[in-house]
Amino acid sequence: MFGSQIYDSVVVSLDHDPGPDDVIYVWRAPKACEVKSAYASTSNAVAADATNYFDVALYNGAAAGTAITLISGTVGGTAGWTALLPVAFTMTTTGKNLAAGDVVTLKYNENGTGTFTHMIVQLDVQYGT
Repeated sequence: MFGSQIYDSVVVSLDHDPGPDDVIYVWRAPKACEVKSAYASTSNAVAADATNYFDVALYNGAAAGTAITLISGTVGGTAGWTALLPVAFTMTTTGKNLAAGDVVTLKYNENGTGTFTHMIVQLDVQYGT
């Protein structure tokens, strides 16, 4: 009766230092859904810096994982990261709707030496939308 009101959380743990710029597989949608919200957090603090920083954004890679439809705005960047503090992604109006089999990817952009030691990405999804 209230199936459309239920959200499921998908949590992905990243524990490697990607290359300077990378696209990382996050999750494959098992059925049609909408990414209602998403968060990223790091286990280490990354100081605010104009030259040593990283940022991330979510993309709908479609079934092959290669499409680049933006799901969210970018988080992180020169503002830095506070350890263990979830940072909310700003969701787009179109890319957040996934078909069954669509792949969510995380675009990692690194400038200088700023990076994480461990990152958690959480997607809150609603199926059947």
